[in-house]
Amino acid sequence: MEHVLPDGRVVAWAEFGDPAGRPVSYLDGTPGSRLWSPPESALDGIRLFTMDRPGYGRSDAVRRPTLLGVADTVSALMTAVDVPRFGVVGHSGGAPYALACGARFPDRLTGVVASALTGPDRELGTVRGKQRRQVWLLRTVPGLGRRFVTRAAAFYAQDPLAMHRQQLASGNDRWMTPQEESKLEGARQGAAGLIADWLATDIHRWGFALRDVRARTLVFAGRHDPGRAAPDAPMVVARIAGAELRIDEEAGHTPSPAGWRDLLSWAAGAPG
Repeated sequence: MEHVLPDGRVVAWAEFGDPAGRPVSYLDGTPGSRLWSPPESALDGIRLFTMDRPGYGRSDAVRRPTLLGVADTVSALMTAVDVPRFGVVGHSGGAPYALACGARFPDRLTGVVASALTGPDRELGTVRGKQRRQVWLLRTVPGLGRRFVTRAAAFYAQDPLAMHRQQLASGNDRWMTPQEESKLEGARQGAAGLIADWLATDIHRWGFALRDVRARTLVFAGRHDPGRAAPDAPMVVARIAGAELRIDEEAGHTPSPAGWRDLLSWAAGAPG
């Protein structure tokens, strides 16, 4: 399905789960598309909305991608489907966008879940040494960051399934599932969506501080996540008033089906 935004851009979206269930907007990881959702067993009682972020699938690209811009799109889409209050779950690369929703329109939200989040290194101070110098150059030299991520994202346009198949074959993420249809759809416009994600989350400033997230918030991480999610999670929670921390000792990057069910239910307003 498609919705035309006030500025004329098209956003593509999909709906899963129970049409009479509690509404939740789900923001997929990087790269991804509207075609992937948490396991069907996790959607009992949940009306789930997904969408293509700018440049993915059938959603128009934007000149300057931002976290808050995507949050505004989430708000506009949920208004268009006549859902005044809802939860938001963002996983991995989608998690910063979920936090942006919590900063942008907290009064509309029953809960925000940031799953497998890499926190903002500018705020947390997690990038140091030589890497810090490299990141500083990418962010401050005009055009350098865009050129860098454009080169780095070329693989996705060439073979959208290559990295995903490698991750599945490694067996390191025990609950990762095949997402081939979603990955292929995400690359409909080449690497435009992946480039936009990396610019919004890693090159451009987030546009808000963690303290600005005023919605009911849960930060989830798997203990065996190979990235920064587990060590970043306590630091993120400490900066968001009233936020809850949940570390799954068995999980890697992806929650279990039962974990997905708990996260979606929490975002929809159920008590922890």
